[in-house]
Amino acid sequence: MAKTFYFDSAGLLESTLDDGTFSGTSFSSGTTITNEDRLIDQSLQTAASDIANGGALKITFASAKPLDFLAVYFSAQETDNLSLYREVASNTFSSVLDLTATFSAGWTVGEFSSSSSTDWHLASTSGAIDNLTEIIVGKKLAFEVNPDVGIGEQEVFGVDLNTSIGGTEYAIKRHDSKSTFSFTFSNISQTFKEDLQTFEQAVQNFKKFIYSEDGTSGTLHYVRLDSPIKFSEVAFQRYSASFTIREQL
Repeated sequence: MAKTFYFDSAGLLESTLDDGTFSGTSFSSGTTITNEDRLIDQSLQTAASDIANGGALKITFASAKPLDFLAVYFSAQETDNLSLYREVASNTFSSVLDLTATFSAGWTVGEFSSSSSTDWHLASTSGAIDNLTEIIVGKKLAFEVNPDVGIGEQEVFGVDLNTSIGGTEYAIKRHDSKSTFSFTFSNISQTFKEDLQTFEQAVQNFKKFIYSEDGTSGTLHYVRLDSPIKFSEVAFQRYSASFTIREQL
């Protein structure tokens, strides 16, 4: 599989969230989930709670949005199942994804055939869900071609250095180090350029996303776009591109 960006192409952060219960054939709004907004706050440290068996999160977009993946982050191992449904008509639902394997701590990504809806439902289908801290849904961006050989990878230290009048350096550790990944493409198509521009406009340097080294089976990195993508035309409708992403803790 190709290197892939899993990002919020649909406007998840701008969507309306509602919690309740879901039977597979109907959704009843309620107050079954506590702090559901934590699932889209871009923090891996804060979890929603009280997601009982049958508990569900309803995601409503301003208009119908196509999705083809669901990414979930657990802060600890989880053994109960999650299912994603789209509402095809009032109280008519279609299951698009069942995540049934034991979830390890960290990100899990599930892909499905692209489908569109205004209302989506994420439901616990086998037991209470704990330690769910973040979700991302959208249309993935699979690289059309691999970057040029030699993806740049660099550690950025989370240390502030201060120098006294006498020249002594003092260090304050703010956080663990972060990795940056630099990509260079020498020759890409007009289509892939436009896909990268759509991605860039969706995330800018505001929305965090997942970089996978090899689709759903690759190492997953939670990252942010570090700066605008630089494009140059190298031939008719052929372009070079370069950008850097920064790992998030």
